[in-house]
Amino acid sequence: MDTSRRDIYSPLSTEMTPRSEVTEDSVPRVSAKLNGKDVCDEDVSACLGMSKAIEILGTMETIGSCGVERTSVYGAALAMPQIGRSALWPKTMCFLTARTLFFLMMNFVVQTLFIYYIYDSQTNMNPFGGQMHLCDFASHVASCPDKPNCHGPGGKEFQDPGSLYPYDVWNTRKFVRDSLEALFPHLKEEIAEKVDPGEYGLEGYYCRLLCIFVFMVGIADEFQNIRDLSKLLYYLPTREGKWVSYEAPTWAEKHEVKRMREVGELEFVRFQVQGMPMRWKIFNVFVLLLPKIFIWRMLSLAGVHFLMETAAMVDQIVNTTALTFVFTVDELIFERLSTKATRHMMEHLQDYNLFDEAPFEQETDQQALDRYDAKEMHWTMSSADWWLLPRRLFWSVVLMMLFLAEYYAQSCRRTEDGSWVSVDMFLPAKPHLDAFCFVRNFVSHCSQKVEKAFWTMPHQ
Repeated sequence: MDTSRRDIYSPLSTEMTPRSEVTEDSVPRVSAKLNGKDVCDEDVSACLGMSKAIEILGTMETIGSCGVERTSVYGAALAMPQIGRSALWPKTMCFLTARTLFFLMMNFVVQTLFIYYIYDSQTNMNPFGGQMHLCDFASHVASCPDKPNCHGPGGKEFQDPGSLYPYDVWNTRKFVRDSLEALFPHLKEEIAEKVDPGEYGLEGYYCRLLCIFVFMVGIADEFQNIRDLSKLLYYLPTREGKWVSYEAPTWAEKHEVKRMREVGELEFVRFQVQGMPMRWKIFNVFVLLLPKIFIWRMLSLAGVHFLMETAAMVDQIVNTTALTFVFTVDELIFERLSTKATRHMMEHLQDYNLFDEAPFEQETDQQALDRYDAKEMHWTMSSADWWLLPRRLFWSVVLMMLFLAEYYAQSCRRTEDGSWVSVDMFLPAKPHLDAFCFVRNFVSHCSQKVEKAFWTMPHQ
């Protein structure tokens, strides 16, 4: 075997070099010390690759790019009009844009109605059923009796979990007792002694917090989508940018490129986020951003209230999954109702980078390794490393605390012994929640009720 022409590979070069052409000057030389220690060629190659990856990916994380939600009807409603505008509004794009905007309106209606019915159930149907707010009734039943939150809405003290029931079960047991007392008034005292309906209270305090945290993780993700949309509308250049172009290869004949790469004409069509005229930015603020904020805020408020009012642990877990589904309606509509053409454009739509890639391309291998040795081989933190912190987890916890505080402020009151019990309950003035009152809940608590309370917390 002729070994004189065997190819060798330098870990710091991406080209294969014949052995006969290798000289001392033809192989790149870099420092072989990292953190004061000698390293082998394999380690140098790994550290060089990691240095470039950390710098580029870290810049992408901190400075970022402007992109759209590729699997959501929100992203399609933003991108399709811009692609159509870039191509001077061909007939096909006019129809695809109209379809996308129609699906966007459908999504608004579906999500808003879901939220409205959740609100209606909590603010109207529950009071008509005689239900009070759950707050922290029996939140730590293992510590009862003679501790905070050990008195139920029926006036009795929790003794053990065996006397604890969800509202529907407790209300049925209470109805049976009251019916027996009404049928046999002369046995009222005996019935009250022997027929114990139990009390309405919370089965798992920490399970409830866990479910709310999981729900908040989804809420924080949607919150980040809102921030990304705001960032796009603010930072994207205000100009008539072209979101679609045809880029045939210039380094070889097109038919040769097709043959070598086994691709078709569609591979040369490029979709990329570019500049957006001011009129379209204003349009997207009112048609996309503000409705998206409204739905996020209302579903967050209704979802936390819904989970806080759920007593049984299994129901809490199931309800968490159900609430998360409401946030995915936009993705469901896009996946099931959009055309293959729309999905293709969205899948291949490239982001608009807010950073310059030239410094990464011009940097030498030695400079990259020197930076890696100075920044990554020493445990010193700087402001450039803040992106390493779990920001979405932070937002999840902060939002959870805010919405929990809002629930307790609106629905509960604190007693002298430190218990959190329901506020006085009033019947709604109307069978169903008023639409204006529903919208007002975005900024402040709105309730329409009669003057006399049907339930107040019994004296302990």
